[in-house]
Amino acid sequence: MPALLNFLPVNSPALPILEAFFQYIARFLDAVRGLLTYQKHYECEFRGDFMNAKTTPNRWTKGRAILAGGLVLGLGAAATLASWTDNEWVFGGSGNGIGPNTPGTAVVNMQQNTWTGAGGAEHWNDQPSANGGALTFTVRPDKLLPGRTVYSPMQLRAAAGSETLDVRLTDGVQAGGSETGIIPLSGTDNNSTALYQALRYNVYQGVDKDSCEKGNVSAGKAIIVPLDPDTPASATYPLSNKSELFVLAAGTDAATAGKAVDLCFALTLPDGAATSLQGKKTVPVWGFTGSAKV
Repeated sequence: MPALLNFLPVNSPALPILEAFFQYIARFLDAVRGLLTYQKHYECEFRGDFMNAKTTPNRWTKGRAILAGGLVLGLGAAATLASWTDNEWVFGGSGNGIGPNTPGTAVVNMQQNTWTGAGGAEHWNDQPSANGGALTFTVRPDKLLPGRTVYSPMQLRAAAGSETLDVRLTDGVQAGGSETGIIPLSGTDNNSTALYQALRYNVYQGVDKDSCEKGNVSAGKAIIVPLDPDTPASATYPLSNKSELFVLAAGTDAATAGKAVDLCFALTLPDGAATSLQGKKTVPVWGFTGSAKV
């Protein structure tokens, strides 16, 4: 192949055309060389005082001449045919590669609000790992007595651009355990395992901030899954119990967050709690998991 073709990309559409062209040129030149070496054979007859000469060309040489002429014509025809090509390309997408039809991945992202803004205002943020956002319990949670319940409101929502999410409260652990890696408060009495195991809780969906802080959860739905299916909805459970599934709807467009879902934590020290729990503190940690609806 001529060195000229080495400068063309391997997938160039012109490469097959040029290759065919040079092949025809080579054949044409070979035929011309045959014509240049053409040898004539003469038959001579002497009649009187002049010579009448007649030439008889070799049949093979005549065939090569015809072939050369045919190659010239064939070269033109082949070059013409080779130039009649067309290409069509497509790409997987729309809008110059940024439209909604372009292959890509979805966003799975939820946010929390634990009302820790200035003056107890909402404060939306993303806390994907423990310990996360701090719940604010009402009515002195550090002064629990047997039979007393304290409440803390919070909200979850699908972040702007996220898909609709199926959500569960999937983790309930004591801070400082191997599950969270949270450093416990200093001193044994400040993160008591005995108190953690004694406390009971429930979470109510659909209870707004004001109602939750007043302990009015009757309008909400208890979402913590009981160990016993016959347990009343108002019952409380170990802090490690998980919740039923609830849904965080996606926003109306990519720039808008989904509608917030109100949740109310109710933390109770049961009647009959041991006197040895007096003066103790504990740090419970809960985690929610959201997954995209397929």
